[in-house]
Amino acid sequence: MSKSQIKLIAHRGLHKNREIPENSLLAFKKAIEKNYSIEFDINITKDEQIVVFHDEDLKRVCNIDKKIEEVDYDFLRNLSLFDTKEKIPLLKEVLTLIDLKKDISLIIEIKKHKNIGVLEKFLLEMLDFYKIDYFICSFQTDILFWFRKNRKDLKIGLIFEKVPKKFEKYENLIFLYKYLKIKPDFISLDYKLFESKIFNFCKNKNLEILIWTVRKNNQYNKIYTKISGVIFENITL
Repeated sequence: MSKSQIKLIAHRGLHKNREIPENSLLAFKKAIEKNYSIEFDINITKDEQIVVFHDEDLKRVCNIDKKIEEVDYDFLRNLSLFDTKEKIPLLKEVLTLIDLKKDISLIIEIKKHKNIGVLEKFLLEMLDFYKIDYFICSFQTDILFWFRKNRKDLKIGLIFEKVPKKFEKYENLIFLYKYLKIKPDFISLDYKLFESKIFNFCKNKNLEILIWTVRKNNQYNKIYTKISGVIFENITL
């Protein structure tokens, strides 16, 4: 695989510290300018609006001690991301922006949430309206299982990260359980697991593999010939 064939995927958009906040329309515009594909996270508000936001609460990014699922979108509408002018975008705002750039793929990570099926149905309705190249993924097997049951045509991916040291001896079994439950089309794998038994298992299964989150050029140079895509931040590729 050549460097021109690999998917270069900007993690939460092409953000930069707090000047260009993660998961902001500005970060997505910057990624579009470079023709990068884009990874972003979605969650759902109390009034069932899908927003693009990574954390389950607002503490880190907005300095407010409230959870996304416990507030209406009107509460979020005017909040600033890291004291910038950027706001928390609605998913439809992001899709409208990307719809103008047909050759950019979206990697949509669905965060853990309650009432599985509500967000997912709204998401599919929107994605069916916009003609965009997209891939859905999650850490949560129950979310992915919903798609397997309700939309068998979709390409879905399991995100898997290095487990804490105290669970390390069970790591391969944990992965295998999740894999067998979902039978994902691709795997989004923690960089720490590159060339692990899990990585080799995925290669043997001919699964497409994305590696995250790459933050150094030498990491990229080490992996790009062996994977389908790299999710990166804070480096120039």
